[in-house]
Parts: sequence; C-alpha cells; structure tokens
Amino acid sequence: MKIVDCKDFPTALKHAEDFWKKKTGKKEPTNFQEATEIICKAMELMIISKNHKYGKNNILKFGQQGIFMRDWDKICRLEEGIFKNKDMGEEGLLETWADNAGYSLVAILLDKKWYELPVET
Repeated sequence: MKIVDCKDFPTALKHAEDFWKKKTGKKEPTNFQEATEIICKAMELMIISKNHKYGKNNILKFGQQGIFMRDWDKICRLEEGIFKNKDMGEEGLLETWADNAGYSLVAILLDKKWYELPVET
C-alpha cells in the first residue's frame, strides 16, 4: 500500500472518500456500513502516515502510559470545546476525535505487539 501523506484528519478523510467513491462509483454512502468503511479507511491512512513521518520511538518510549497521557490531553481539549464552548482553533472537534481514535488504535497495536512491525513503503 502506498503511503498517503496526511497532515491531518480532514486530509485523510478526503483521500478515503475519494478512494471509496472510485471503488464503488457512488457519490455518498447510503448506509452506516459504508460510512464506517470510509471513516476506518481515513483512520488507517492517518495513523500510517503519522507513523511513517514520526517513527515509533515517541510511542515505544512511554508505551500505554504515554498513549494515555496523549489521549487525556485530547479529552481535555474536547471538554473545553464541548462543555465550555471554547474555540478549538484549527484543531477542531473532528480532528480531536480522530486523534483520540488514532491513539486508541495505536494502543491496541501496541498491546497486540504489532506496533513495532515495519511500515512498508
């Protein structure tokens, strides 16, 4: 699989939607399964892109505890945006939720001992 450079989740989502539209010939998903397929593809593109750019040491050094701290930072951002209506700037709700999902996927990969597998280019 070619690595797609995704600077953020909206970029990954755009690529995922384009892939899906090309694959299915549809303009929009018509059911929950199709919508989930697009979101999951976007998550895949994003975490592979970030893993390729940043390497593995940022996660491996602190493991699950480090992921928890990164996730906690995102939860606090969500709290500010959702409950206190603060402007989240460029990293809005969508990007923050996607980061949380990405960290959860990385934590699962780490738990399964798959995180250290090479990223094929």
